[in-house]
Amino acid sequence: MKNIKNFTFWICIWICLMNSLSAQKPIVINEGERFFIGKNIDYYVDTTQNLEVQDVLNKNFTQCETEILNLGNVDKTVWMRFSVTSNTEKELYLEVNAPLLSVLEVYESKGDTSKILFSGGSVRPFKERPIITENWLLDLHITEGVPSTIYIKGQSFYPFQVPIALSSKNKLIENKQLHYLFWGIYMGIMLFAFIYNFFIYLSVRERSYLYYLLYILSSVAFYLGLEGFGFQFLWSNSPGFNPLIPVLVSFTNSIITLFTLRFLRINKDQKILYYWAWAIIIIFILITILNLAGIYVLALALSQMFSLVACIYFIVAGIISLKRKVPTAKYFLIGWSAFLIMVIMFILALNNVVPSNFFTTHGIFIGHMTEVVLLSFALADRINVLKTENEKKQKEIINHLEENQQLQTKVNRELEQKVTERTAEVVAQKERSDELLLNILPAEVAEELKEKGSAEAKMINQVTVLFTDIKGFTNLSEKLSAQQLVSELNYCFSAFDNIMQAHGIEKIKTIGDSYMAAGGLPTPNKTHAVDVVKACREIQKFMGEYKKSKMSADKTYFEMRIGVNTGSVVAGIVGLKKFAYDIWGDTVNIASRMESNGEIGKINISQSTYDMVKDQFHCVHRGKITVKGKGELDMYFVES
Repeated sequence: MKNIKNFTFWICIWICLMNSLSAQKPIVINEGERFFIGKNIDYYVDTTQNLEVQDVLNKNFTQCETEILNLGNVDKTVWMRFSVTSNTEKELYLEVNAPLLSVLEVYESKGDTSKILFSGGSVRPFKERPIITENWLLDLHITEGVPSTIYIKGQSFYPFQVPIALSSKNKLIENKQLHYLFWGIYMGIMLFAFIYNFFIYLSVRERSYLYYLLYILSSVAFYLGLEGFGFQFLWSNSPGFNPLIPVLVSFTNSIITLFTLRFLRINKDQKILYYWAWAIIIIFILITILNLAGIYVLALALSQMFSLVACIYFIVAGIISLKRKVPTAKYFLIGWSAFLIMVIMFILALNNVVPSNFFTTHGIFIGHMTEVVLLSFALADRINVLKTENEKKQKEIINHLEENQQLQTKVNRELEQKVTERTAEVVAQKERSDELLLNILPAEVAEELKEKGSAEAKMINQVTVLFTDIKGFTNLSEKLSAQQLVSELNYCFSAFDNIMQAHGIEKIKTIGDSYMAAGGLPTPNKTHAVDVVKACREIQKFMGEYKKSKMSADKTYFEMRIGVNTGSVVAGIVGLKKFAYDIWGDTVNIASRMESNGEIGKINISQSTYDMVKDQFHCVHRGKITVKGKGELDMYFVES
């Protein structure tokens, strides 16, 4: 007992030492440097919501693996830490580029003592910030050559995407000048677009221009709020507005949807587009109500999701309107396509899929400027369209061409009907294609294939693979006709398919009389081993009932072995024309060995699978069994 206590004591000492060493590895800042320190940050999610800095000093932090810490929609307090030392700089600034953090506290820790450097957040007045800027900026006052450990406590109503940078004073000023220059250009373009369209509206009094003016105002207010400028300049003494930015998102999307209906001449004759648009508007009204009711996290998540839906709608509406030969649809489609592309680049940069540079990190704002300019051109062109239409109507009235007008109206309606029918056919064909694709590929892989034209192979760390094989299949095939053999296999394998679907397991393929499936892919989960064993038990139960029915009818029947193994695999698509989703790796080979070394009516599992299911199933250890090419492997039978 004493030895066990000593062993436990030294293990604890070792863990604390390793945590200490990992936390104390300092970032070294040299003269004139500025860089994001995401990969040098450790973070800890405080699920209790009440830990203080002294409480988290010895917690097990997780290392961030990206340049920007991105935890998505997390409503818990997050602690971040890093160590830093400066070789030359006396003024070293900490930049936390997440202006809407509701809670932000910064501590400096040395030895067993810590002191608070800053306490604030977007729920407190703007004037309390130590340095007046739209983002959080703090002079760390680092002693030259002396390492310091910085702890940051943060919480946000918004997605927890927190770019953190360390910067020397000169580099900070240089970066700020570039940042403010960009926003000066952005605001200049927005102001020009607003004034330009305002005077056109005064001339023509056309409702499309009024909608567009409101869209410019609301979208600019949203982007200013998102970047912290709104809090700095518009509602600095009313921090209660910060959680309500999704209201601006909802209003912006509603207004631009109304603009789209009028601008692209979408009416009740285009039922799908018309009612889709009003469904979007109603959804954003409901999101506004949720936000005003204080349900911030849900409102934000819904506003993000349906903003993407709205963007897709605008592009679809633009394409259909272009086919309907709506004169201004071309500018509309180009503008929204450019905006969507830049938003995608912005999201990819946040998630480190593409390099983070000025162009990608400001992609959403560049896309917005492009879209506003192109729509302004479209509205300018609309004046000519309106003028032409008015002249045509006057000419029709003067020449009393009522019959021609009616004929033209009839032709237009027939053409619109054909477009509607063709659109419905395209939608139906797409649904049939999607259904066929989902029959041969997992949904996640199918979506990736449709979006990108290809699907990348992925390493999945934990999956559970099962193989089944029919005893004496060659001899059985000689007793049955080809039609009977295929019919019996189809009957059994169709039942297996239903069992796999019920347990969320992905069927991989069948090879002759062998059936292969895997749990935990393409989307990883923690229950894959238990799911697969449950499915195997149902297969054996089905095969038992199948055997009884065949024996009672004095007919030939199948008996089956099942083998299961857990481990890592590479998963991806095989082929160029006839796609096949497959998995590879030693895990697959061992699963096959489990099956070939099993027994009829039994479920033979490996040690790795047993370790994951032993608490839920009664298993019998078979001992170490020699396997060709693998040596001796521990095997277990799962008992009924």
